[in-house]
Amino acid sequence: MAERNYWTRMKRNRMSRRGLLRASARAGVGAAGLALVGCGDDDDDGQPAAAQVQQQQDQVEQQAEQQAMQQQQQDATAEEQQEQQEAVAQAQEQQSGGPKYGGMVQIWGEDGGLFDPAVTIHGGTDASIFQCFDFVNYMDAGNEITDAMAELPEVVDELNFIYQIKPDVHWQDLPPLNGRQFTAEDAVFGYERFGQDNPEFVYKDRYVLVEKFEAVDNLTMTVKASEPFAPLLVAMAETGALMVARDIVDQYGDAEVSSNPDLVVGTGSMMLDSREPDVETVLKRNPNYYRSAPDGGKLPYFDGYNIIWGLDDANRIAQYIAGNLDFHHLQWYGELRDIETIRGEAGEDSIVAVPNPVAFGLATHIHVNREPYTDPRVRLALHHAVDRPGIIATTLGAGTIGGPVAETIAPYGWGIEQLSQLPGYRSEAEREADLEEGRKLLDASGYDPSTVPPMEVWDWASDQGQVLQQNFRDIGYEVEILEQTTNDCLAARQNHEFSMITLGQQAAADPDLLYNDLHTGAGQNYGEFSDPEIDAMLVKGRTTFGVENRKAIYDEIQQKLLDEHAPRLWWHWSLPTVGHRPWLQGFRPTPGITPTNQVMNECWFDETRTI
Repeated sequence: MAERNYWTRMKRNRMSRRGLLRASARAGVGAAGLALVGCGDDDDDGQPAAAQVQQQQDQVEQQAEQQAMQQQQQDATAEEQQEQQEAVAQAQEQQSGGPKYGGMVQIWGEDGGLFDPAVTIHGGTDASIFQCFDFVNYMDAGNEITDAMAELPEVVDELNFIYQIKPDVHWQDLPPLNGRQFTAEDAVFGYERFGQDNPEFVYKDRYVLVEKFEAVDNLTMTVKASEPFAPLLVAMAETGALMVARDIVDQYGDAEVSSNPDLVVGTGSMMLDSREPDVETVLKRNPNYYRSAPDGGKLPYFDGYNIIWGLDDANRIAQYIAGNLDFHHLQWYGELRDIETIRGEAGEDSIVAVPNPVAFGLATHIHVNREPYTDPRVRLALHHAVDRPGIIATTLGAGTIGGPVAETIAPYGWGIEQLSQLPGYRSEAEREADLEEGRKLLDASGYDPSTVPPMEVWDWASDQGQVLQQNFRDIGYEVEILEQTTNDCLAARQNHEFSMITLGQQAAADPDLLYNDLHTGAGQNYGEFSDPEIDAMLVKGRTTFGVENRKAIYDEIQQKLLDEHAPRLWWHWSLPTVGHRPWLQGFRPTPGITPTNQVMNECWFDETRTI
């Protein structure tokens, strides 16, 4: 009976949506304050140090308000654009008479041959296969934690949390799940699996400070942290936190789950109907999806997706202009220059542009255990040589110069104003000084030019690779380019079988992403970087509360990475602009790649569609 009373008391302290989202109104602020808000919310009976927790909560909210005021000016344009988009969407909805069911979304994309959320970081997979899976909670606009298969968490204190699974969530009606209910045991397995000792699992460090996930009944999961973990609730809702079924893993094993599309069975809004590599992937509507439309019907509105493979930039634009695609790129990504090209040929009204603050970028990953990159002076020389403004200006059109933490993770990420004062990010006369310093570092290293292996470059980023090659040549460092397909690049990075590879990188809603990227042995530490001082600082960053306290830690980490180590060449974070047909209604921005699928569930076609 005592245990029952304990759980009953925990449930009385449910964290209200308003309280949770108030604390997480901005990325980073939410990460610092999330675990504190619920401690003083509603009923503090039995909770230790309630007054101190309330004081910490007030401090976090004051910091959030100050931060919001500081960012108001720089955000004004983006906010105006979003308001315009919302006004257009509202007018279109009124004109079209409201949401309608039916239609197959026509998009471009490919999945890279990887199907397991625990293994995969690939935007094409996020946009296609991962629509078959779903979240417990997810991050929506403004980096707000939003309920999905579970309600928002109840917060007992900074170590204990409760998730109530919604009773109407079921696995897709495919073997071996056959439509059974999604339970708390499923959620426990899904989260614990991310942390299993599998070298291919890229999120294995996200939950190392969780002492226990436990299903206390069929629909109640509790989460107990071993020590305060500032970004825990954010990590529970991150873009990769999609649930995979124990039934499939136990029967077939991790390797098959990762590589066999026939095992893609989740709880998501779409089901994998067919997949012909290099030709087309077809998704169909899950008739038993749990989310309801405002009119009481079931989401999603679309019948499914036809996902066309193998379109290069020119063909993709041509297919859109010809009227064969609903998006000019992926549904979470796009480049403004492509949109302007389309408008120039097909007219201003042919495409709707939606700025989308998704956390994605490109970087050059360096394997620090491969010669000549074992010497930090070689890595730092290359860091000094990279012409970041040149790369952004000449090859991307959809990004901004970036450092180790994306600027969108406010207030921790550094923007161009701060970065442009640092070696490796400077221009004009100061860049000449950086190049000279790069030459000196190369000379001091004594590296053997004959040991320089080729630089692997994702074929989608071949332009960037050529610019980097010329940048390195400017300091006397000659390196050949080995261009690779998406599948080959992903495999090389995943298996740590590269020397220096230019490929995508994922951001998050909290600077703790650096732990996963660079802590010794971490899941996305592909280049095997290891430094005891950095390790200790990364641990301190994730166990410290308070925006100012955490910012000081991450400022020091970023400075040391750029001044002393250069385990990656950071140069780009995205500023994508999604372009879609005017007949697609309801689309809106969201900060995550996979959470865009949640937005798509609420979209529909009006009667003007001609595809």
